[in-house]
Amino acid sequence: MRRHKAQVAVLGAGPAGAIAARQLGLAGIDVLLIDPLTPHKGQGIESFPPSGAPLAEELGLLQAFCAVSDGPAEAMQMVWREAPELRAFEGAGPLLLHRGALHESLREEALRYARALKARVRDVGPCGEGVQLHTDAGKVQCDLVIDARGRHANKRPATDLTALPFTAREDSPAFVMGLEALPDGWFWACSLPEGQVQGVVFQPAAALAGKGAAARAAYLTACLAESDCFPYLSAITVGKPAAAGLSAVGDPVVTARHLLVGDAALARDPIASHGLVHALRSGVQTAIAALTILDPTGDDHAAQSFLRHKHQAAVVAAQLATDRAYADQSRFQTAFWTARSAREVQSAPAALVLQGPVTLAAPLTRAPVLSQDRIYWAPAIKLRVQDDFLTGLGPVTALDVAAACRPAASLQEIANRLGRQHDMPLVFKLLERLTLGGAFVQVRPTA
Repeated sequence: MRRHKAQVAVLGAGPAGAIAARQLGLAGIDVLLIDPLTPHKGQGIESFPPSGAPLAEELGLLQAFCAVSDGPAEAMQMVWREAPELRAFEGAGPLLLHRGALHESLREEALRYARALKARVRDVGPCGEGVQLHTDAGKVQCDLVIDARGRHANKRPATDLTALPFTAREDSPAFVMGLEALPDGWFWACSLPEGQVQGVVFQPAAALAGKGAAARAAYLTACLAESDCFPYLSAITVGKPAAAGLSAVGDPVVTARHLLVGDAALARDPIASHGLVHALRSGVQTAIAALTILDPTGDDHAAQSFLRHKHQAAVVAAQLATDRAYADQSRFQTAFWTARSAREVQSAPAALVLQGPVTLAAPLTRAPVLSQDRIYWAPAIKLRVQDDFLTGLGPVTALDVAAACRPAASLQEIANRLGRQHDMPLVFKLLERLTLGGAFVQVRPTA
């Protein structure tokens, strides 16, 4: 049996895995990208929001994204509430990307800096201080594994939502997206040039369990027959079903040398969008953590804590976005929607009114921070309201704030103390974040 060696093995060549492999290869790490490397089958459109453009540009990949897009969406039809809505993007809509072409482009970009092994991974296990993989192409020994095999990377409970992709035809304006609530689900679709329509219908997993291809096609056609966004669809073809609901692992650090990335750690519910942005960001963050772990002078614990903190924040954000989107639907009050809108949507914390002397609510702690492509510990202030921490803002550090809080004083006096060495606008911005985050506590005068 053939044996392979590498510093890092990246399992899976989807967006998150490709980005992680590329970033590590750019940093001079010997990377082996393990994937069946089969051509992407079928069609599919994925929307890439404008908020993701700065990250893509920072990675030097914005042109690659534009190359696999026919352009941005021009409008969004929403049949989500009692009355239909049409939102015009006026040139600022999300890019409509061809999913297969995008995956191929990112894979090619990764393989400029990483070696490829065309294989499926059967087992991941420890081997001394490193990891040993059993694949179809032999054993692989490496120092660290980044697992980007999507929802199938580990065993976790199945989601209660299934996606059925479809293609169809309709004589309608191109580059218009549609989002529509159905009695027992919802669907997203987009019109393309020459009368093409591509989309996905999301339904309860139980409704599709046990159905063959013909039954799924009939079921999807019946769902689309109720559509108000695309009422005249024809030539409908159905793709393979796939799990689609929100699914997250408890810990993205399986072992000290086995890290989960992208959908393997957190698969967002499509209703929350931004899945591709999360994949890119997750790939970058995991690559930086891997660089820290592989560095002989790096702090493994800081790198692992960094990943755990970013994962927890991403899970909370995804859950909140999902809850808000489902709660926003008011067209139907069926069991499907009632179950999904039962969660109480969190509201933004109200500003705290602090008068008189205040001090930090908790002693200084430490938090993992990114600096020059490595992760280090830094003094931090706990933000109780957001279950987060703050190490500072610009040149103003947590140590500076802690020093300015001794002795206890009003927020204005604390600002004045910090203002002796830092710009006041920056000081006020930092103190506002700390106040909203519950970092301060009122000091009651002693009797």
